[in-house]
Amino acid sequence: MKGWNVRNFILPLVLCLFQAVNAAELNGKVSDADGAPVDFASIRIYNTDSVLVAGVVCDEAGCYSVSGLPSARLIVSAGCIGYDTSFASVTLDDAEAAALDFVLQSHENTLGEVTVTAERFVRTQNGLTVIPDTQQVRHASSGYELLRNLMIPGVSVDAFKGTVSALGGGVALYIDGMEADEREVRQLRPSDVERVQFMDAPTGRYAGNNTALNFILKKKDSGGYAALDALQRIGYNAGDYNLAMKYYRRNTQYTLFAGADYKDIPGGSDDRDVGILFPAGAVTRNYSTLDNHERTNRQYGQFRVRNKTDRRTLRATLKVVREATPENFNASSLTYGGTGITPQHIVSHRTESSRGMKYSLGLSGTFNLPSQQSIDASASADVTDNNYDYTYGEDGGLVSSATSERLYSFNASVSYVKTFPKGNSVTLKAHELYNVSAATYSGSHASWQHLWMSESLLFAEYMQPLGQKASLRVQPGVSAQFYRVHGNEMVRNYSPRAQIIFAMQPARGQYFQVGGAYGNSYPQLSMLTGATTQVDMVQIKRGNPDLKQSRLVNLMAVYGLGVGKVNLQALVTFMGCSSLPITEYSFEDGMLLQSWRGDGKWAQWKPTLSASWMPSDKFNFTVQGGWHYNRYSRAADITTACWFAEARASWYVGAFALNAYAATPQKMAGYDRSVTRTIWDYGMSGSWSRGALRLEAGFCNPFYRHPGVRSWIDTPQYRSESRLYTPSSRQSAYIKAAYTVDFGKKTRHDTNNVDKTIGSGIQRAI
Repeated sequence: MKGWNVRNFILPLVLCLFQAVNAAELNGKVSDADGAPVDFASIRIYNTDSVLVAGVVCDEAGCYSVSGLPSARLIVSAGCIGYDTSFASVTLDDAEAAALDFVLQSHENTLGEVTVTAERFVRTQNGLTVIPDTQQVRHASSGYELLRNLMIPGVSVDAFKGTVSALGGGVALYIDGMEADEREVRQLRPSDVERVQFMDAPTGRYAGNNTALNFILKKKDSGGYAALDALQRIGYNAGDYNLAMKYYRRNTQYTLFAGADYKDIPGGSDDRDVGILFPAGAVTRNYSTLDNHERTNRQYGQFRVRNKTDRRTLRATLKVVREATPENFNASSLTYGGTGITPQHIVSHRTESSRGMKYSLGLSGTFNLPSQQSIDASASADVTDNNYDYTYGEDGGLVSSATSERLYSFNASVSYVKTFPKGNSVTLKAHELYNVSAATYSGSHASWQHLWMSESLLFAEYMQPLGQKASLRVQPGVSAQFYRVHGNEMVRNYSPRAQIIFAMQPARGQYFQVGGAYGNSYPQLSMLTGATTQVDMVQIKRGNPDLKQSRLVNLMAVYGLGVGKVNLQALVTFMGCSSLPITEYSFEDGMLLQSWRGDGKWAQWKPTLSASWMPSDKFNFTVQGGWHYNRYSRAADITTACWFAEARASWYVGAFALNAYAATPQKMAGYDRSVTRTIWDYGMSGSWSRGALRLEAGFCNPFYRHPGVRSWIDTPQYRSESRLYTPSSRQSAYIKAAYTVDFGKKTRHDTNNVDKTIGSGIQRAI
């Protein structure tokens, strides 16, 4: 591969801007032997010297379109796992678009595990297509673990927490083109994944996301499966247990998921040195933990029906989630001091408990229309009951409160996508989010709070290919936000939204993208409440019903380079926010009041370098590092900066795999004015897999006995320095087992898609 210089970048850029007028075009459709479309088939176009010219992926209707091709004789291949690859030749000229359809023959022998011997990552116009190899699939038991094993350049995956990030933000996850949540991806069976599409420039139905990732599953139409998986921690008491069942009946799929997880962790500590600078003199309080115990548990169940034909997909989902914290208890030795105060030693205790139950119904549909058009529509409704109890006592004094809340949520969206023969596309999308919270606070500051909030978003996106190597996305939009707390005036916010992204491939193996976005967000429900909650003998908390929306700016530039078995990425992101809610401290009736002010300003710079090295299918390695800078101003004056790095390596030997990882500490600031320094995070795991059974064991932080996360707050009214320790951060181990029973034939494993989060507008004392 030739080295890169300015000419390698500028010349293709200039050419791609002017060659679109005379570029040749190719479009067509891929079908199977029965005439049904083969969605997400891979199209590759070569010149007569077998050099790859372009590559695209078909849409859900099996259609593809490529523009900016040279006017010459070309070789075109169409392939999809489960089918034989088909080749055809075509001669193009710039006078008119050429059409080339493919009919693929089924090849059952390719439905098993696949060993990839060609390029690991195939770059398409808006991202990467990755086909997992045998070892990556064999040694993963969830969608997150599969993504971790794929080591997609610039994509960070935490398989335990269920998070995926890229290009400075979160990644929207989809399965077969339909949006998926954390639980769905966690229970995804890697052996069912045909390939993965990572879109760093999402378009069409994925428009509106920073980045998007789509798992494309193998297609089956009969049979079913039952699967069990269990994870148990050792060193602290926690577990996660799940059951999944699925049955196929022609075009209809029935899926049932259920599970539970829990934590029972005694022995933590929260040692704090607190100073409250009252106008009459400072008061100091020093807490030394005597006892600590936290217990949480969660259960969920979901039933889903999905019916799919060539023209449309319909889905209905019913789910129930229950979560509870029966006990979050802390007892401390408390020492009072300060101006004119004789030091005294007493015992304080704090107890929290909460429980929530959420019922959800969701309906969605995808409709493929003629002339490469599609419509996606979805709606979901949630009803949640939350209860929260709080007690604090010291030296015979007692503060207690109880809160009950009924929360209604409604979410709906509809999008229209039109793709034109030249490869350009238009997307129109409307979204509505509506919340109503009614909460009753009892105790020393009893009140009834009623809040409703609405956000409407409308945007359009136009994507224009610029020749063979580049594309431009322009996305104008507008949002309208309304919210009102009972007894207060309605807050109305109207704001424009916009995004523009330019992406190009200067040469084979290289990728460049630059873009910016302007948007807004509204405050959390708990920030807007007018309720007052007493924290202890000298502190109270209150929301601010008059908070305005925040204005957001995001700028990004990324360059990727693939050299042999090494992939490199350089990324620089800037995020800025104005009118940001920031914690504010003041004094009221002899008490310290913690509330919110809405004029904060925040800026973040994050340059990052990442690299992945995959010399063989037996060893993979990835590393990334950079600099993280945060600055809060106007309402606060906080600056933090730190270097960070993380690395992961995987070894595969037959039925065995070994993984190791490490991440450095980071120093971060939050809008609650706290600055936190995290700890080292490192560990190792090993797994064994054979047939339907997979076993895994690992350990985390083996040399940590009593690690503490340091955090501090420094304001003119309130100062605090704490060292928080939880046994879940110390040396620990885990064991994990997964087992699947297939029945019938042509079985396809699917996912557990339960969103186990429960929303709440309750203002909590802690």
